[in-house]
Amino acid sequence: MCYKISNTASKEEIESIFNATFRFPKLHTKMPVIDGLAESSVSIIKMSKKEEVTLAIWGLLPRTFQEDWQYFQNVQNTLNVDLKGIGEDPKYQNALQERRCLIIATGFFTYYLHEGNLYPYYVHLPSNKPFAIAGVYNELDDGFVTCSIMVSKANDFIQEIHNSDTFMPVVLDKFNQNMWLSAHTSEKLIKTIIETTSELPFQAHTIAKEFHNLGVDFDAVLQPVSYRNVPKAK
Repeated sequence: MCYKISNTASKEEIESIFNATFRFPKLHTKMPVIDGLAESSVSIIKMSKKEEVTLAIWGLLPRTFQEDWQYFQNVQNTLNVDLKGIGEDPKYQNALQERRCLIIATGFFTYYLHEGNLYPYYVHLPSNKPFAIAGVYNELDDGFVTCSIMVSKANDFIQEIHNSDTFMPVVLDKFNQNMWLSAHTSEKLIKTIIETTSELPFQAHTIAKEFHNLGVDFDAVLQPVSYRNVPKAK
């Protein structure tokens, strides 16, 4: 599953690539590590406002929920959802049809379990430019937006460096971004997009194990660190 992502892109770069403007531009900050377990905000584009980048709390809440985000996440972790889960869980009712979004990132993290130790990898595009992850969102009665990342079966590249589970975020190319945000996209095509293996040219490298620590968020944490007997991404 995916519990941490990175977004080190500038406001101007995001606006240029996604052809959208920030609703609250002064709130955007570069974040080497966005920790979903710590009630963090992510930049998203909703299908209802494709021309706008806004903020959402990562970790979907039911639309009528009124208590603390952390309390709910301690009971039901909603940072990620797969195709099966979204079809069975009432808090995602109609989200796949009516409340899809792009979650903007410059990278995500995978884990390789080797001889009882977890080794983190940082996955990103060669250009380090931002890309879109498929997501769904709920808008609460008080106006706050919360979201979940869609995950599906990991592609061959990710499986080489991620053996703690079999999932990866659903990453969208430009064509599928437009389809994901379109209100006219059929349910069948939505499912096809989720199940289609990403062909974006990702690369990856191991990073410092301090990354595991809650609250770690500094530029150097994304720098390569080598370990013996741990696979290098090909």
